[in-house]
Amino acid sequence: MTNDATTTQETIAVFGATGSTGRHVVRHALAKGYKVRALARSPDKVSVEDGNLAVIKGDFKDLAALKETVQGADYVICCAGGASGKAYEAGMMIAFIRRLWPLLEAEPALKVFLFQSVIFAPKPDGSLPLLLKLLGPVAAFLNGNTRMLKDNTQVTKFIAANTSDHFDYIVTRPGAIAEKEGGKALKTDQNKGSLATITFANLGGFTVDALKDPSLYGTCPFVVAAK
Repeated sequence: MTNDATTTQETIAVFGATGSTGRHVVRHALAKGYKVRALARSPDKVSVEDGNLAVIKGDFKDLAALKETVQGADYVICCAGGASGKAYEAGMMIAFIRRLWPLLEAEPALKVFLFQSVIFAPKPDGSLPLLLKLLGPVAAFLNGNTRMLKDNTQVTKFIAANTSDHFDYIVTRPGAIAEKEGGKALKTDQNKGSLATITFANLGGFTVDALKDPSLYGTCPFVVAAK
């Protein structure tokens, strides 16, 4: 194990731990020497077994489970996406973040909250590259993800409008993601997104590493493949 966490072992709380990105976040965090606390509706779906992993049973509406998950966390990552298409519950994510926020504020050790959004979600001020602004509503409509896009947009605005005095935030905006091996290393771009496919595995690793990049704090970067 390569331990890149600090000498006093740091803890990452993960929401969406059984999802396509989340399971890679958990594995990468454990490999880097972090303790991980993961919320899961079905704990048996967390395939990793590790002495540094604690799985808390519950869902986004379970306030006690949310509190238990973030308890003592140095970092919190949300890479949950909800059901894709028309099965997506309208307003699900913004309701969750509003419920979670007071719990984050109450955690004195918390340093960074990272939320994984989508490439078509604008910055808090509404800005988005013209091509993405034109493609976003069309792509969301065709894929049945209009409600998801609206939800992610609301979350970004909420996070930026409720910045904390004691922890920073990062809102990442990856483009197309695929479940495949290999793939290029990833980087951020504050102004230009890319629809080129990246991998869930690389995104999971990137997400954990981003927590300790102060240049990303308070920003909403696109996540793209490095050239």
